[in-house]
Amino acid sequence: MKKIAFAIMAVLMVLLLFSPMPVKSYPPRHCKGLDIYFYASDASAFAALLAGEIDFMQWSLTYEEYLDACATPDLQLAGFSENGMMEFDINNNYTIAQNPGIRNPLNDVDFRRALAHATDKDYIVNEVIKGFAERLDAPICAPQAAYANESVVGENYPYPYDTDAANALLDAAGFDDWDGDGWRNYPLDWDGVEGDIGVRDEPNLCDIDLCIRMMHAHRNAAGTRLGEVMRDVLHIPTYFHYGTSDDLFPVVMADRNYHIYTGGWSFGRYPTYLFGLFHYSNWFIDGSNYVTGMNKSNLPNYPDLDADLYDVYYAPTMTAFCAAVKKASGKLVRDYCVNIALWSYSSWWAYSRYLVGIVNMDGYGLENTYTFLNAYKVDNPDTTVDESQEPIRMGTVHCPKDLNILYSTWYYDYAVLDRYTASLLSTNPYSLSTDQPWLAQDWEVTTWYDPQDDEEKTKVTYWIREDVWWHAPVTGEAVQQFTAHDVEFSIWYIYPHTDAWNWPMARDVHHTNIIDDFTIEVYFDSASIFHVYAPTGPLLKKHALEPLLCKEEECVFEVVEPRVPSDKDILCPPCGSIVQIINATKYPEGIPLIEGVDYEIFGTGMPDYCHNEIHWLIPLTPGETIVFWYTTPDLDPHGYYLANLDWTETFYSLGPYYPIDIKESVGGWAIFNCNPTFFLETPPLGEIDWMWYWVEGPKPRSGYYQINLYDAVTLLKAYGTRGDACPVPPNWCPGADFDSFDLCHVGLYDACGLLTVYGTKFGIPPA
Repeated sequence: MKKIAFAIMAVLMVLLLFSPMPVKSYPPRHCKGLDIYFYASDASAFAALLAGEIDFMQWSLTYEEYLDACATPDLQLAGFSENGMMEFDINNNYTIAQNPGIRNPLNDVDFRRALAHATDKDYIVNEVIKGFAERLDAPICAPQAAYANESVVGENYPYPYDTDAANALLDAAGFDDWDGDGWRNYPLDWDGVEGDIGVRDEPNLCDIDLCIRMMHAHRNAAGTRLGEVMRDVLHIPTYFHYGTSDDLFPVVMADRNYHIYTGGWSFGRYPTYLFGLFHYSNWFIDGSNYVTGMNKSNLPNYPDLDADLYDVYYAPTMTAFCAAVKKASGKLVRDYCVNIALWSYSSWWAYSRYLVGIVNMDGYGLENTYTFLNAYKVDNPDTTVDESQEPIRMGTVHCPKDLNILYSTWYYDYAVLDRYTASLLSTNPYSLSTDQPWLAQDWEVTTWYDPQDDEEKTKVTYWIREDVWWHAPVTGEAVQQFTAHDVEFSIWYIYPHTDAWNWPMARDVHHTNIIDDFTIEVYFDSASIFHVYAPTGPLLKKHALEPLLCKEEECVFEVVEPRVPSDKDILCPPCGSIVQIINATKYPEGIPLIEGVDYEIFGTGMPDYCHNEIHWLIPLTPGETIVFWYTTPDLDPHGYYLANLDWTETFYSLGPYYPIDIKESVGGWAIFNCNPTFFLETPPLGEIDWMWYWVEGPKPRSGYYQINLYDAVTLLKAYGTRGDACPVPPNWCPGADFDSFDLCHVGLYDACGLLTVYGTKFGIPPA
């Protein structure tokens, strides 16, 4: 290894010695803040980028935008394969509100299969998107395609584009033109419609409500194409329901009053999202599943699929997870054709040539915490020794719908929320399967035995860094250390809010145990390899938010029969879900009881999800009374901001920025300053691979980032490439272009910069 390192360094030295360019000193990277501007569409955001009003936009390029970017000298490019999916979402529910009492045609699997046959995916990818996408056949994004069931993708996809097959399926299912008017009708025995032809009130099939996102060009074109085939080739009466995201959100995701929607998602790094998208437990107003629906008896449509989806999320091993995903994805496509997956983007991000040191994260592109930690701007290429005093400027393609840390659902909401929040764990931006520490400096996954149901379940211990501080909004003042008490508060405040978008953080937690201010044990009510990620965010500041969001409440428990250790009693209803015990007293003696010594508090799980199941650790006798005094959620947490409180009351920051000004809606903004005491100090320019190195030893372990051989190798692989070339070389690495003296080029000055900091370690947790 040392010989290789010396060889690499020798090459770098040769580049340095024989270059005619002078060696210059390198300014330190100084965070100057971040301005996020809200635009109405990708087109308007891209126009702002061309005009130099922003440094990059939170969206990949269309083919036409790519050509414009190539022709713009002040822009450069970064390749991007998205962990996302565009699809035709199909409402499988038995009925929909606009046709009360009538069975929804798309509740019929053959009707859905016919639509799949009528979807020309290759036309969409090649003609509409001009090849800047990868075709999908299963609802798993392209970077994770290996997880999909091979029997339903590619040449094995059961619904190739074939309008004859689509028409045949509809005919066989009884959706034929029995009255000869040129339009298909309901089958004669269709539920909710009179069987006798002469007394039918609606002679034709009710128009299929095709909801098309008009402000997104690709979804607009794809939806319009499907509608034209439905109307002109399949002879299905179709209503082209064009609308903005704001128009269609309440129709589709709240009311479920639609038939087909041109949907899109950005996903995490594992296809656990199948559980969120399609499991019946997520079918509720504004829930993530607005597709699978209920049957005529108002029971879940696909209980066997639900069982497979449960196995996806609650997999005990990676082998079991992979098998479960293959099984579930096969059923989603082949057995039920629940929706029609279309494409994942494989495109480019464009960004200012004067923005250097960006991190082009696998699956997500430029918009990530590492970019905002590392990138900096250059005022003028003629005076590159001076770092820009201006903030980085990013544009969104839509204004946030909500900035509520519990209920925000949209990609552009998190453009703002992700800037001031942070999680316990992180991932390497170039190796998404690699977990790395963040607010937690270490963690340990073990099991615990639950005697209540005789099962082994997951337990995770988190050790929190002792140099993490909460920063106040507007002022940025470091007001309090982040501790295990904040983690516990976050879990039990969120736990009873089962409609919260971020509820999965707390959903499976059984109980918690704080060892000390910086160590917490989280016990889960089931086993899953993914539980380790659940309680890592969002995280709420206990001492600031508990008085705002909660109230103090008393609950009296009368002992009517003997209780012995391991007996349990559920206090709710009528008592509320416990966020924090203030005190507990046993009468008539007036003896204080201690949590963890005399009793424990567990979550009830389904169906109530109330945190006040008391497990006794001491015996109790009839006639005794236990009085619990505790905090419980008070304010309704819904609203544009959490609980409709002003953001200045709730946006306490753990991230690299703190907010100083927010103006909602299109034309608005979110303005951030840099946190002065963010736990990860300024990364040295030259960090490229962002790999964490553990120091072996007992937990909690220490560790560090280091600029070393692997950074040098990454730079050498990209040496000589340019980000402003079209086409961009395949080995171009934007992260290796961190020097301001030679913009859009991985060259000598980048190599020199790496040499000057070679071996530097940073990010080391305090001892």
